[in-house]
Amino acid sequence: MNPLDTASALFLQPHYDDVALSCGGTAALLATGGKPVTIITVCASDIVATMVDDFAAWKHERWRISDPDEVVRIRRAEDQASADALGCDLRWLGIPDAIYRGERYTSDADLFGPIHAEELEMADHMAEELVGLPEWREGNTVFVPLGVGGHVDHRIAFATGAALADRGVTIFAYVDCPYAIHTPSGVPARLAEVGDRLGSPVTVPVADEAFERRLAAIACYTSQVPIIFRFTDDWRAAVRRFAEETGDGRPAERFWRVRPC
Repeated sequence: MNPLDTASALFLQPHYDDVALSCGGTAALLATGGKPVTIITVCASDIVATMVDDFAAWKHERWRISDPDEVVRIRRAEDQASADALGCDLRWLGIPDAIYRGERYTSDADLFGPIHAEELEMADHMAEELVGLPEWREGNTVFVPLGVGGHVDHRIAFATGAALADRGVTIFAYVDCPYAIHTPSGVPARLAEVGDRLGSPVTVPVADEAFERRLAAIACYTSQVPIIFRFTDDWRAAVRRFAEETGDGRPAERFWRVRPC
């Protein structure tokens, strides 16, 4: 099945920015083709001061934002501008980012380590929430992160897709960028970890206009771009190069169908 062969689509992103960074071209293709497309940002809860420990405060400092209310306001504004650039609708869910979930994740090592025991059932609860959203349509296609890089929120989002696949929903996993760009070995490592839950890869060519929409959507995340692309002096060139390598010379994005268990 081609990921573009759907009447409507939901793109699940753990954080503000993952869809634009990873598969914004495909989202733009679907949206400009007149199909209903909604980006669902999972970790988009309000933040209160008591949720901000030293680790979260360090993250805020890197983003050059300190006030919790401003973090929410700025990051949601970036997310809305990005969705507008792609031509997609947008919904925020009320789950806190891992850095705000108490003492479960208090370092980068924690963020990329085991999912906390209390969160192992989170994917099933998220699947229930998704099918109850107003944007949910029978027969739609849901796109979820593959989990390249190993961030706990990305792996929980993938598990949500797997839970939906078990219900008969069409699920495609997208390649998490920029993790896959700066650490290419992360892709085969994650594929080996997921194993037979995935079908064969499907490559979607992305027309120039749609790819430019993806770049414009990424640029909307002004608080994040300097941090997540700190490994390069030209993030646009890095994104384009990765997309062209995916498409053997032309921009493309790659997906895997998530099989039911």
